[in-house]
Formats: sequence, C-alpha cells, structure tokens
Amino acid sequence: MVYGRRCIIESEDLRAEIDPEVGASLTDLSVRGPGGAWWPLLRRSSSALSGGEESSCYLLAPWSNRVRDGRFAFEGREVSLRKNWPDGTAIHGDVRDREWRILDRSPVSARLAFSSIEFEDINWPWAFRAQARYELATSGLESELVITNASDRPMPCGGGFHPFFNRILWDTADDPVVTAAVTGRYPCEGVMAVGPAAMDDFCRSLVGGSDVRAPLDDVFSCPSGRVGILWPASGVAVEFESSHELGHLVIYSAVGSGGTPRPHLCVEPVSMVNDGFNLASRGAVNDHGVRVLAPGGSLRLKWTMRILRSKGS
Repeated sequence: MVYGRRCIIESEDLRAEIDPEVGASLTDLSVRGPGGAWWPLLRRSSSALSGGEESSCYLLAPWSNRVRDGRFAFEGREVSLRKNWPDGTAIHGDVRDREWRILDRSPVSARLAFSSIEFEDINWPWAFRAQARYELATSGLESELVITNASDRPMPCGGGFHPFFNRILWDTADDPVVTAAVTGRYPCEGVMAVGPAAMDDFCRSLVGGSDVRAPLDDVFSCPSGRVGILWPASGVAVEFESSHELGHLVIYSAVGSGGTPRPHLCVEPVSMVNDGFNLASRGAVNDHGVRVLAPGGSLRLKWTMRILRSKGS
C-alpha cells in the first residue's frame, strides 16, 4: 500500500482521474467527443485542490449530508460532532479531505483505502475503515464504497457519492433532463428532513423527465436507484444503476445572478436521508436509511454510471 498523487484510468471512450491525497475523489471524468477530444462529463478539477468540495465527485462517509447542530443520540448516549458548515451543521462525513492509500491499480481500475485511526482529529467517535474502487467498464464507470466498523461497539453510518455534472458538454444548446424513479420528496427545514417523503408535482415531473434549472436542494426517496440524465444537444445520456442500499437521492441546483443556472448540477445517490441520525433516534420516519453496523460489519455501496451515445454523437 502506498500513498500517491493522482492516478489516471482510461478506456477507449472514457477517462477518469483520482486524487488519493484529497479523499480518493474523482478529479475528472471525461468522454471521447467530437474530434476525438476528451470532454468533461463532470466538473474538471484544478491541478491543486484545497479539498474535496472542489473535486469532480467526492465520497461521503460515514454519513451523508447534514447532521443538525452536529448532534444526535444513539443507544442512550449523546454524540457530538464538530460543526463544519456555515449553517451550524456537520456535513458530508469526514473522508473527502483526507489522504487515502492506493491499494492497487490497473490501466482501467484503482482501489484505495482509508483508516480513521490514522487521523487524530477525525470527526467521528467510532473507529472505521473505508475502501473505494473505481473501474471503467465497457460502457461506463463502476464505483464502490465500503465502510467498515473498526470499533468494538455498534456504529450508525451512511454514505454515498457527490458528483458535479456539467450542464453543457460539447454543444452549448445542452439543457439537461433528469429522470428519476422517485417515490417522494422529504419535507425539509434548513435542508434537513423533518418528516416522511410524499409525492408532489415536482416528483411526478422527475418520474417523467424534467429540466432542473430552478434553485433546488432536496432529498428524495428513490428505492430503485433508477436515474437518468440526458444532454439532448450533445446526444449523451447517463443511466445510474445503484445497489439497493443507495435508496435516496439528493438533487442540488444553484443559480447565479439573474437566475441563470450555475454550470454544474449535483445528482447524488446516497444511503441515508438528510439528518437521518436524528430522524432515526426520534422514530420520525421509517425509511431514514441509517445502517447500524456491528463491530467488524460493513456497508457496501455500489454505483454505476452507464454512458450512452446517440448515433453520430
């Protein structure tokens, strides 16, 4: 096992770059486009990252999204986390800015590992390990994240993937259409769920396929994991295939001045709902997605992006 700088894996039509020094994050995922050039499907990172938030896609572990006030109760004890977001929450776990080790790699795959005991300032009271695997298959990228309880007591956890999709590929007329088999949207306060998911008009539009131009930062129930993103003008589509543990979907769309959508759209497969630890402790919802791992137990999350091209694109 070695520490190392960014590694590149490449197939005939796909190219991915991984940074083990910044959370085993993807720093590029590009497809072969017009003229045989590499066109970024995800936001391409700069050569020097200050953290995973600037990457193309980062890993979420041992929880995803927010923990209200950085506090929750578990098995009769109060758990306090360091708040790391301006809204006073603890957000997105604590592996995205950490250094990982490269376990092995090939021209089309890479496997990396993380251990919390190597970091004195880890923002989690249980010892845990994580492994990430990326592999370029014939038609897409397969990603896997495994979170393991390395402590001697039960540990709650969740995880997922946080990609930043470019709204425009090689045709400036692109206006992405998102299709998702959602079964409801969670009512939220401060971007944190406060009750069970319910179908609404926007959910129904997502099921049929919808643009996502307006501001949005919501979490949905999506037990099948079926999601698609289409760039009509460029003739490219991405289809998600997710393991059943990734039963929730976060969609984040930001706008700039004048209401113009920002260049990137986040469509995030995650295992748990926002503030899931507190929802679970209060019994507020049944489908919170929080897993409790016994000592030595693991949560395995698999996510495949299949990339499809229309004829001539």
